[in-house]
Amino acid sequence: LSSPSGSFRLANKEFQMCELLMANPHHVIPTERFLEKIWGCDSDAEITVVWVYVSYLRKKLAALHADIQIKAHRNAGYSLEEAP
Repeated sequence: LSSPSGSFRLANKEFQMCELLMANPHHVIPTERFLEKIWGCDSDAEITVVWVYVSYLRKKLAALHADIQIKAHRNAGYSLEEAP
């Protein structure tokens, strides 16, 4: 990720999550879809791992003063939106 404020190298899972969000802006992506697409159907990963990676991405976006944000939709998933 980069902006005029700087840049961050993303870990593989962070990159995949960011790519999925950017490919579907303004659309709610269910948490389960992140697990399927990124960790795989056979993975033992739990839903909490998605929460952790979302927090990593949010911190990096905030540090870059990005004009986008990852918005949580209770019991539905996450979407990429313009920051207020």
